[in-house]
Amino acid sequence: MTTYLLGLDSGLTVTKAVVFRDDGTVVALARREIAQIKTIPRHVERNMAGHWKASAAAIREALDRASASEGTEVRPVAVSVAGHGDGLYLLDRAGAPIGLAATSLDSRAQTLLRRWDETGVSARALELTGQRPFPSSPAPLLAHVRNEEPERYGRIAAILSCKDWLRYCLTGKAATDFTEASVAFTDIRTQRYSDEALDLFGLSAIAGALPDVLMPGDIAGHITEEAAQATGLVAGTPVAAGLHDVTACAVGSGVTEAGTIAVIAGTYSINEMLVDAPKTSIGWNARNGLRPGQWMNMSVSPASSANLDWFVLTAARDALAGGDPFAMLQAELDAIAGDPSDIIYLPYLYGSPHAEDVPAAFLGLRGWHGRGHMLRAVAEGIVFNHRHHIDLIDPQGEVGRVRLTGGSSRNPFFGQLFADALNRRVEVPEMPEAGALGAAIAAGIAVGVYSGWEEAGRRTKPQLRSYQPGDEVAKLHAGYGRYCDAIDTIMKRREEKAAP
Repeated sequence: MTTYLLGLDSGLTVTKAVVFRDDGTVVALARREIAQIKTIPRHVERNMAGHWKASAAAIREALDRASASEGTEVRPVAVSVAGHGDGLYLLDRAGAPIGLAATSLDSRAQTLLRRWDETGVSARALELTGQRPFPSSPAPLLAHVRNEEPERYGRIAAILSCKDWLRYCLTGKAATDFTEASVAFTDIRTQRYSDEALDLFGLSAIAGALPDVLMPGDIAGHITEEAAQATGLVAGTPVAAGLHDVTACAVGSGVTEAGTIAVIAGTYSINEMLVDAPKTSIGWNARNGLRPGQWMNMSVSPASSANLDWFVLTAARDALAGGDPFAMLQAELDAIAGDPSDIIYLPYLYGSPHAEDVPAAFLGLRGWHGRGHMLRAVAEGIVFNHRHHIDLIDPQGEVGRVRLTGGSSRNPFFGQLFADALNRRVEVPEMPEAGALGAAIAAGIAVGVYSGWEEAGRRTKPQLRSYQPGDEVAKLHAGYGRYCDAIDTIMKRREEKAAP
């Protein structure tokens, strides 16, 4: 008898519901776009009720497709959720949303963060919690609500993340998991909530609103009758606690222990590495791993494959007509492969990893350059930004293997580009739904389909397409040097202008 699991993966723009067999193969998938609300400057929000409605519809469609594909009614034995990290999803005492949710692209707390930087709060937070607060972190967002919306702040009964909100809709129970709990308020040494951290941010008054912490593979609740009617799932089906989506992607791509760098080239540049000892640095966030005594060092910025989407929409709309724009654009890349263009692209359309925000830019563009040159520069800029982060978490190059997922990873051009620019072996899982699979694995652990992460990894091990560093290593190393020089020059000019 076939065992089915369902993973729900909800990111910044899309929620995907995926039905898997217990060997990790995809049976069916459905997706729904989730609208972003940007009516107020620096606010990037979503309607929580609409988010749940769209996610429930995706689950129902995925189940219907799975049943049609299998020729029998498909009933997953367990469900779990992964979702974008950080941001803020608030509930009142009746379990209703308090206004719109802030996503991880929200930057309304930027001014408050500057004060924290100046007064030493940020430095102490790094030492205590393993991470320096950033605009979309729950800590500054909650402090902003406290200062600007005191009535709303006073109504807070539960502080949830994206995936915790969806799990609450499925089960009626508020909780979080070990990975998500560490986004702001845990002591890096104990990996548990810290009263000192709450006091540091001036948030002690809402300590009781922090949800209970479960391990990712624990049962967090069961599908309610109401959720069953909305989704088509069977009431009473176990729901696992689940995972922060970038950790779920690592799990779904086979990374559950130290020794491999997991890279996600999506809206964000995600670069993460599991380690067995806590260590802090301004270069990464040190968060909880999959178990006590394991940490996930992640270095991130909103500067990855979204730049490719922008380039296609602004400079290559004609390539959209064929369905796969990069199939057509590949010919243009091939045509200029032998041209040693020195164009630099800074991929900072939506933010940068630098203390002072640096805008996106093409540098070195000439009249004889064409669209192919610009596309290659965009691709190199994205990969160089990933290298910047990887050099932070693995400065000595001790980890020689990268597991790459995300939209651009499926294109061989980018797989080889990553291998050459990082000078590391790059492995790309053939199964593209790594985040949903990571969630489904947590569901399987919760009900005993797998005995743990190691067995789950063996049974769901994806086929890998591998890329070894090749002839372009030296060229891309030189290009990365120019890229870094350009950033340094911009930063120095900004410092000079800011000086009295």
